[in-house]
Amino acid sequence: GRTLDAWRGQAARPLDACVDMMLRICRAVQAAHQRLVVHCDLKPSNILVREDGEPVLLDFGIARMQDDASGAGGYGTPGYASPEQRAGHRPQAASDVYSLGVILVELLAGRRAHPDGNAVPAPSALAEDGRLKRRLRGDLDAICARACRPEAEDRYPSVEAFAADLERHRRHLPVRARPATPGYRMRRSLRRRWRGAAAAAVFVALVGTFVWRLDAERARAEAEARVAQEVSDFLVAAFEAADPRGRGAAGAERIEARDVLDQASIRIGRELVSDPLLRARLLDTLAEAYNNLGETERANGLFREAAEVARDGSREARLIAAEALSHQAVMLANAGHGADAVAAAEHADRLRGDRDPALHAESLNTLGLAYQSSGDLDAAQAALESALALRREVIGPRGLETSATLHNLGQLASRRGRLAEAEALYREALAIKRAAAGTLSYEYANGLRGLGVTLARQGRYAEAGDILRECLTITERVHGADSSRAADLHGELASVLQDEGDYDASEQEYRAAIAMDAAVNGADTLDQAVFANNLASLLEMRGDLAGAEEGYRRSLELRRRHLEETAPAVVRARANLARLLMRTARVAQARPMLEAALDDWLALHGEDNPDTVITRISLAELELLDAHPDAAERALAGLAASPVLAESAPLRLRRDVVAAQLASARDGATADAVAQWRAVVATAAQDLGEMHVRTAQWRLDYARALLAAARIDDARMEIERAAPVLRRLLLPQTPALADLQGLERRTGLASG
Repeated sequence: GRTLDAWRGQAARPLDACVDMMLRICRAVQAAHQRLVVHCDLKPSNILVREDGEPVLLDFGIARMQDDASGAGGYGTPGYASPEQRAGHRPQAASDVYSLGVILVELLAGRRAHPDGNAVPAPSALAEDGRLKRRLRGDLDAICARACRPEAEDRYPSVEAFAADLERHRRHLPVRARPATPGYRMRRSLRRRWRGAAAAAVFVALVGTFVWRLDAERARAEAEARVAQEVSDFLVAAFEAADPRGRGAAGAERIEARDVLDQASIRIGRELVSDPLLRARLLDTLAEAYNNLGETERANGLFREAAEVARDGSREARLIAAEALSHQAVMLANAGHGADAVAAAEHADRLRGDRDPALHAESLNTLGLAYQSSGDLDAAQAALESALALRREVIGPRGLETSATLHNLGQLASRRGRLAEAEALYREALAIKRAAAGTLSYEYANGLRGLGVTLARQGRYAEAGDILRECLTITERVHGADSSRAADLHGELASVLQDEGDYDASEQEYRAAIAMDAAVNGADTLDQAVFANNLASLLEMRGDLAGAEEGYRRSLELRRRHLEETAPAVVRARANLARLLMRTARVAQARPMLEAALDDWLALHGEDNPDTVITRISLAELELLDAHPDAAERALAGLAASPVLAESAPLRLRRDVVAAQLASARDGATADAVAQWRAVVATAAQDLGEMHVRTAQWRLDYARALLAAARIDDARMEIERAAPVLRRLLLPQTPALADLQGLERRTGLASG
C-alpha cells in the first residue's frame, strides 16, 4: 500500500475517485466511532491505501475513548487538528470530522490546505486549474466548509452525516451543507435529469414532475429532520438517565455502557413511536450491543421485537427485519440453539427475497453458521463456501466480511476434525482482521479464540495458552473483565491448563468462569452447561468421581432444558455421563447410552468426525471393561484409517491407551502389552510432559505390564517416577492412589 498523499499524487485522480476514497475513509473512521474511539490524529500520512483501493487507518497511538474525560489536550497534527484540540480541550467525534474535512479539501484541490493552522480555504480557492475551480464551487466547497467550521457544534454531528452529504452530492441530490433554496433544488433536480430537460417535447411534464418532487423532497427533508431530532432526544435522555451525577450519591463515578443500554431499552418501549422503521433499527442496534456485552437473553428479545417490523410489508421494512433476524441467527448459533438459528436465518433469507450479491452472501454466511450449530455440517460447508466466493467477488479478498466467512469455515473444519485446514483458515482470517479492524477489536479477538482452541485440539497446549491469554487481554479491554465473553475465555484457558496437567490453576479458572457468567446471564443457561461439563471432566481426572457425576448430570439437565434430545450438545453430554458410569463399574447403564450416542453421531456427521471417533473409542473401552476383548479389538480396528486420528495427537493417544489396555487383557500378550505401554508413556512424556498426571498414571499401567513380565526392577523404577506426581496432583480418594499403594507393596517400595 501507499499513503493517501502518494495515492493522490501518483496519478491525476478524478473528483469522483477522490469523493469515493473519502467515503471509504469515512466508513473506517465511523467504525472506530461506533466503538467509542476517536482517532485524534487523522492526516494523509496516517491513511494507507492498499493495493485493492481500500484505505486503512494507521497510528491509533493517541486515540481516545469518546467518554474519556481524563484530560489534557495537545492532540493531533498542526494543520489537521481541530481548533478545540489545538486549544487543549478534549477531542470528540466532531474533531475527527474537522480533520476529514481538511483531508477532503486537499484531496479535491490537489494541494496542502493550511500548514500554518489558519482558517481552512475552500477547495475551489486552493485549486489552480480553472476548470477544477468551477467544478469545486458549490456543493463540495459547502461540504468542506461545514466540516471545517471552527465551532464543533456547527460541523456535521458525525462522520456518518458527513459521508451522507458527500453521497447526496454524488447522487446529485441537494446537500445539507447548502441552503435549500428553490433555485438550488431545481438545479440539482435538473442535473439528475438533464436528458429530459433537453427535450422540449416533455418540458411541461418535466416542470410538473419537478414541482411534485420538490414537495416530496421537502416532505422527506422534514421527516428526516423529525427523525434526527427524535433520535437525538432519545439518546440524550438515555445518557442523562444513566448519568451518575443525576442519580445522587448512589450513583457510580462514571457512566457504564450497560447503564446507557438499560436506560435506552426501557425508554424505547414508550418513545420513537412515530417512525416504526427507525424504532426497529434502534432495537436491532441495542440487541447487538447487548449481545456484544454477552447478555444474550436480553438481546434475543430485542431482536424478536425488531423483526416484528416485517409486518409493515414494505421492501425497506423486510430488509430491516431480515438484518435483525440475521443478527439473531448468528447469536443463537453461537449459543448452541441450532434449530432456532436455522429458523431465523431461513426467515431472513426469505425476507431479502432477491439475489443482491452482497445480501445473498450475508444470508449464506448466516445460514452456514446456523446449519453448523444444528449439526448439518454438509449444508454448512456448501453455504459457507458459496458465501466466501461471493464475498471475495463483491467485497474483495481483504474485506472484513470476507474474513468473517473464512473464520466460520475454520470453525467448521475444526469441528470436522480437519485441524490443519482449520488452522490455515483461522490464520488467513486473522491477517485480514489485523489489517482491517486492528488488534484491539472483537473481530481479532474472536479469531484468536478460534485459533487457540484449534491448536489445543492438536495437542499444542503451550501455543494455545499463549494465544488464549492474548485473546483474554483484548476481550477484557473491548467487552469488560466481567463480561460473559471474558468468562468464556477463562473457560477455554481452564481447558488448556487441564490438558497441560495444571489441575489447581484449571479448577480456579473454571470456577471463575462459572461465577462471572452466572452474574451476567444467570445460572440456568447453555454456557453454564458447558462450564459444568468441563469442570466435571477435571474433577473426574482428579478423582472426585461423585463431584464429576453431579456436574455431568447438571450439564445434561441444562442442555435438555434448552435443546432437543438429538442436538449435538445434548448427545455429547449423554456420552460424557455414560463414560463416567462405565468407569465406575456401571457398564450396564453406560452401554445403551453410548450406543445411542454413536447412532446419533453417525446420523449427524458420519464416520469422519471427532465426536464419532471419541464415542467409538469409548465403546471399545466399554467392551474391555465388560470382558469382551474381541469386540474391543474390532472397534479399534475400525478406526485404523480414520483421517480424524491422523490430525489429532490427543485422540491418537486416547486410542493407543485403549489398545494397550487390550494387550494387557489378552492371555499370552505380555510382551506386546509391555511394548504398547512403553510407547504410550513415551508419547505422553513428549506431548504432555514428564510431570503430567496422565503420563504418571500411564506409568502405573506400564509398571503393571512389567510386573507381568517379571521385570520387577523396571516396574519399581516406573512407580518411583510416577508416585510424586500423582500424590501432588490427585485427591486422596482417587482410585489411582490406591493402585499406586498396591503396586508399591507388590514391589517392596512400601510395607504392607
